[in-house]
Amino acid sequence: MRKVCLVIGAGAGIGGSVGRKFAREGYHAALCRRSDREGLDRLVADIEREGGSASGHLVNAVKEGAVEELVTEVEKIGPIDVALFNLGAQIGNRSLEDTTLKIFELGWQMACFGLFRVAKSVIPLMEAREGGTILVTSATAAVRGNAGQHSHSAAMGGRRMLCQTLNAEYAPRGIH
Repeated sequence: MRKVCLVIGAGAGIGGSVGRKFAREGYHAALCRRSDREGLDRLVADIEREGGSASGHLVNAVKEGAVEELVTEVEKIGPIDVALFNLGAQIGNRSLEDTTLKIFELGWQMACFGLFRVAKSVIPLMEAREGGTILVTSATAAVRGNAGQHSHSAAMGGRRMLCQTLNAEYAPRGIH
């Protein structure tokens, strides 16, 4: 079976580019995004036209069980060797007064809790195979807050610390 690169947040930028690169290197690119089935299908078709292997999956990463079901589904294609977590938490530039509790939490669910759920789903599989890689994109907001970016900054800062914690725990076991 061909190794799989799972791309969560496969848009027209970083996620799509990473999926294309891994497909060119012989991986199956399992490309995931929340919406825009037509755009996702175009990306899959482009990769296949270039001689690569890809599949498109719509997933709402904040929906309970959705990430876990996605990992189970993609593992049927092949072993997930690389997972790219590229979901943002950009909910717009909002003042503190305009950032509701629900909006603040949504940013955290997408950017930080979503990564935790992906790690919790793929790391045991990678550990059983004695290796794997989780790539995580971030933003300057992870180290320096910006006015009007309360949810985004908090979520990216949490994501950064989660990455460091996962690396400290799992790098010695061959998972990076």
